[in-house]
Amino acid sequence: MARKKTTRKELQQELKNITDTVDIDFTNEIIEQGNVLENFSLTKKTLENIAKWSLDGKSVFEIRQNLELSKKEWEYLCKVCPTILQVMQHSQAYAELVLIGSIYQTAIGGHTIKKRLPLKIKDYDNGRCVGEHVEIVEYEEVQPSNPNLLKWLAENKMGENFGSSKVDNSKEHRKIVDAMTPDELKIIELMGENDGEQD
Repeated sequence: MARKKTTRKELQQELKNITDTVDIDFTNEIIEQGNVLENFSLTKKTLENIAKWSLDGKSVFEIRQNLELSKKEWEYLCKVCPTILQVMQHSQAYAELVLIGSIYQTAIGGHTIKKRLPLKIKDYDNGRCVGEHVEIVEYEEVQPSNPNLLKWLAENKMGENFGSSKVDNSKEHRKIVDAMTPDELKIIELMGENDGEQD
């Protein structure tokens, strides 16, 4: 059975549904009690921005920079609100899928692109050249396949496995997960099981 193609808009709605499950007031109370994040309060807009930045392919470092948080503050925020990691994973997986899809399309070639080319046209009057002007001519060009990309895709076995989930090897995510207590890990596992039931 073929998987239904997910559009960016549908993914944004799904991410909004995930962020809506966060109890902002309770999370902010925990942040205040922790004394790690000063002058910071979590809002729905912050969660939406994190999702958008992840969809746009921003790294964890860039997201931290946008939120003006240190590494320690970011790790604490992710411990207090593990939904952030879930939102980022969904967003980054989609961004990677789009990137791999475009690489695959470039590798196999065959698609046409429209190009514009300026041409000098000479003006004649009674067989004599009296001047010239430039006209923009549009034409279509079929892209050839790219053997280097095809080889890379074959070596990385990406040709037929689009959309298959893969383990996130990000060092920062791994460090955050390793620092979590067993109770926090259990909560995340339960959230993952609930996601599987909705599919």
